[in-house]
Formats: sequence, structure tokens, C-alpha cells
Amino acid sequence: MQNNYLQLALNKVGQTYNDRDSGRFVSQQLIHAKMPVNDGTRWSAEPEKLIEQMDHLLGVLQATPGDILFWGTQTKPYEVGIYVGGSHFIAVHRQTNQVRIQTLSKNWYPSIAGSVI
Repeated sequence: MQNNYLQLALNKVGQTYNDRDSGRFVSQQLIHAKMPVNDGTRWSAEPEKLIEQMDHLLGVLQATPGDILFWGTQTKPYEVGIYVGGSHFIAVHRQTNQVRIQTLSKNWYPSIAGSVI
């Protein structure tokens, strides 16, 4: 089930996304994949609410493909992406508005990962 929304996201690589907000991109993939929300609501596009909707949080090193990555703190995340594996994630690139597979680096490393199942 987890790979369903990851595959939906991967199918969008290269597409221009009207909204630079990666939170909205991630939530739309979860919604389109019909992933249930543990609080019974709809997946939020706001990183602060999206992190609260995770089934459980884990360290980034424990992330597996399909887990959601968050940049910032647990109470103030400001960016979100879907972990692809092998130090890569998929999100809307802020400068180009394109859905891209991006590389984790020392300068751009998430602080928290979350699992939706």
C-alpha cells in the first residue's frame, strides 16, 4: 500500500506543479492513493498538521521508501518530501516548480521521518 502513493508521486516527475508547496504535493499523493488518515480527517497540506497525522515518527536513518520526510522541528516543520530510498526524495523543487527526485545532502537534510502505516 505504501508504494502506491510513492509510485503516484514518481509518475509526476518532471511535471510543473502550480503550487511550490511540497506539503500540498505530498498530501495530494496520499489522498489520490486513498491512504487512510489515523485521525479520520483529510490529509493536510500544512506541514505542521501533516506531521501530526503520521502514524508514527522515526529517525531519518530509519526511513524506508514511502516514508514522509520533514525539514525543521517536530513542532515547526517547513518542508516535506517523500523518501524514495538511497538518499533521494521526491518533492516540488522550490525554484523550478517541477516535481523532482532530489538528493539529501549535509546542507539539505531532514530532521524527522514519519510513517503513514
